[in-house]
Amino acid sequence: MTAKRGFRLGLPYVVLSFIMLGPAVLLAGVSAFNLPTHGVPENVDLSLYLSLLAVPLVSLTGLMASMPVSLLFVHDKDNGTLEYLLSLGMDQQDIFRGYLGASLLLGTILLAVGLVSEVTLGLLSRDSVSLLATQVVLTLALGYSVISLTSILMSAFSSLQRQPMGANQPLGLAVGALLLAGAMIVPAVVPALTLVLELGIAALVGLLTLSLLFLSGRLIRREKMLP
Repeated sequence: MTAKRGFRLGLPYVVLSFIMLGPAVLLAGVSAFNLPTHGVPENVDLSLYLSLLAVPLVSLTGLMASMPVSLLFVHDKDNGTLEYLLSLGMDQQDIFRGYLGASLLLGTILLAVGLVSEVTLGLLSRDSVSLLATQVVLTLALGYSVISLTSILMSAFSSLQRQPMGANQPLGLAVGALLLAGAMIVPAVVPALTLVLELGIAALVGLLTLSLLFLSGRLIRREKMLP
């Protein structure tokens, strides 16, 4: 229900995420083509880099699709919905967990569409199975970890200050985009360690997210979630 309400409230974000998904998916299939290498350093496999670049870009579309839930959190805070949930016996962690689940659900739609498209294009382009598997694993790991952290941070930011609905959206996107920007650089700098390093980034982000969720009751006082 929360995801459905967020979808209706932030439909432009979802539409934009689908528009962004097209170019991201196309990058996933470039490894099957012989690209010009003029001006490219010898140690950089341009086709492989562009294929792996699709991973953070598809993850970014999932992040964009999850943004409506942050809008909904602010809306529910202002109209007293969060106060009602607290009166039912929920605590801050319960509320944050509910909106986090809705963010992941909306993000999953874009990640799933992106992954199916990537794999289909890769099979048609006769990409290696190992490359396709790497794209799938990294997209899921980075996508879910970044969506989770951004959702928790946006809920915390929105709880700590009174603001117009959506005022913190650029900040939330900046946090997620900064993490994904690091994932874009890794394949060009250390291509052999891309899988390990990007999974490491996802693991650290996931650990930070769980820590913030666990400590939410101490970091955010109940009165900060009232209108």
